[in-house]
Amino acid sequence: MSPPPGYVAYGVPGADGGTFQQIGGVTKALVTLSVVGIVANAINLVVQLTLRGKALDFGDDTITIDQFADELGPYLAVSLLAGLVGIATLVVQIVWTFRIAKNLQVLRREPQAFSPGATIAVNILGGCTLGILPYFMWREVWKGSDPTAATGDPAWKQRPVGQIVHLWFAASLLTVVASLGLGIGTALVRINRSSDESFAEQLDSRFGYVVIAGVLSIITAAIFVGLVRQLAARHMQATREA
Repeated sequence: MSPPPGYVAYGVPGADGGTFQQIGGVTKALVTLSVVGIVANAINLVVQLTLRGKALDFGDDTITIDQFADELGPYLAVSLLAGLVGIATLVVQIVWTFRIAKNLQVLRREPQAFSPGATIAVNILGGCTLGILPYFMWREVWKGSDPTAATGDPAWKQRPVGQIVHLWFAASLLTVVASLGLGIGTALVRINRSSDESFAEQLDSRFGYVVIAGVLSIITAAIFVGLVRQLAARHMQATREA
C-alpha cells in the first residue's frame, strides 16, 4: 500500500521541523497498567463487599470501632496498590497522549485545539470537568489520526469519530455522577466522626452508591482500554509505525 500524499517517514523532518514519535511501546505499557488497575479496583470492590457485614455490626453496636478498624487491613492494602497503579497509569497516559499530539503536528493537523502541552493539563485536570475536556481531546486526536487523511488535509476535523469515544464519555460521566453522590454522602457523615466511622457508615447507609460507583468505574476503565487500542492502531497506521 502506497503512503498518503505528503507522508513523512520516521527520522525525516516534517513541515514543522519535527519527526514522528513512536507510541507502540507506550501503548502496551498503558494497556497493561490499565488492566492491572481494573483488577485492583475489582478486588477493592470485593473487599468492600466483605466488610459490609462488619459495618452493619458496628452500626448495631455489636462491635466497637477498633474492632471494625482491625478488619480494614486488606482494604487499605488494595487501595494503596490501586492508587499507585493509578498514578503510574496517569504518567504513562500523559506521555502517550503527548506523543500523539506531537505527531499530529507533524501531520499538519491544523489548527489543533489541544496542543501537546494542553493534553498534559487535560489528562491531569480532566476529571474536574466531568470528563468533558478529555472527551473533546479524544475526539480531536481520533479525527487527526485518520490514516486516510493526507498530511495537511484542511478537512481533517470533519472526519467521523469512533463510537467507542462516545461510549467512553457516557460511561465516564455516569461514573462521575455516581462518585459525586457517594462523595457528598461521605462528606456529610464525616462531621464529628473518625475516618473509620465514616467509612463504616458509608458501607452501611450508602452501600448502593459504593457498588454502583465501583462497577461503573471498572466498566469505564475497560472501555478506555478498548479506546486506547483502537486509537493507537489508527494512529500508528497514519504514521506508518511498524
